[in-house]
Amino acid sequence: MKRSLLLLLTIVCHSLYAQTVIPIQIIPGGHILVKASINGVEGNFVFDTGGGLHVVTKKFADKLRNFPKQDGGFTGFRATGERIDADLYTADLLTLDGFTVKSPTVAVIDANFGPIDGLISLMSFQQTPFTIDYEQKRLIIETDKSLAARKKAAKAIIPLQLERNRDKSLDIFAYFTLENKLTLQFLLDSGAGNNVFRFNAKNIPALGIDVNDTTKVKRIAHKSEIDTSFKSSIYHTKVGSLAAKAAPMVKAEGINASFVEGLIYDGIVSINWLGKLLTIDLAKSEMLIVY
Repeated sequence: MKRSLLLLLTIVCHSLYAQTVIPIQIIPGGHILVKASINGVEGNFVFDTGGGLHVVTKKFADKLRNFPKQDGGFTGFRATGERIDADLYTADLLTLDGFTVKSPTVAVIDANFGPIDGLISLMSFQQTPFTIDYEQKRLIIETDKSLAARKKAAKAIIPLQLERNRDKSLDIFAYFTLENKLTLQFLLDSGAGNNVFRFNAKNIPALGIDVNDTTKVKRIAHKSEIDTSFKSSIYHTKVGSLAAKAAPMVKAEGINASFVEGLIYDGIVSINWLGKLLTIDLAKSEMLIVY
């Protein structure tokens, strides 16, 4: 009897802590690639905390059945200010290796992303905390118990600010200190790749950067991969330091920065540099970090 009770308790405890573990790839540019299926059709997707809403290419959408178009659409803006108009569709199921979402809204964009079929956004994780494990290359869906353990082990906690747009898109932001001079709110964007630091060019004067010093600053014109007629000016230079306002020990130094004209945010940063384990709890608007 005692042995049976012990076995039962072991099973119950395991189920409380057992997380759904989804394998990911970190491709050369640093993007997080995950296998996912929509209505049973599998594809390669970027897991994108800065993507706003789920997106598939038209080529992938053409493979889907039971994928009705919604009457309304969605107009959004890329960080550079480029306008994107997308048709919206309703899928039956979105599945990531054991994690399933019913009736997600998906935008369809007529663009060529090569072997990438689209992106998975934060929209399906509003009540589902998850961890990005960069070392073990895993996306982990947390339980209440495992989340409590993550919080206990966290070396830093960063408050998040959530931007919801018409309950159709969702992005996350946090405050950072740049060069110990400016406190700015940046979009946290796993879809940016590795070690990407893009700042609004309007902050150049406050940082004392001379854009005419070609030995330190390189100016380029960047062409959009979606609307190739859309270009933005970018200034590349070195920046000494960037630190999380709420956790100054989380920092990057000697970074290669890009200052973008017309950026609609204070800035955009990738998230790989924050730590090796990042737990995002949207319901509590916080990120737990192990570095």
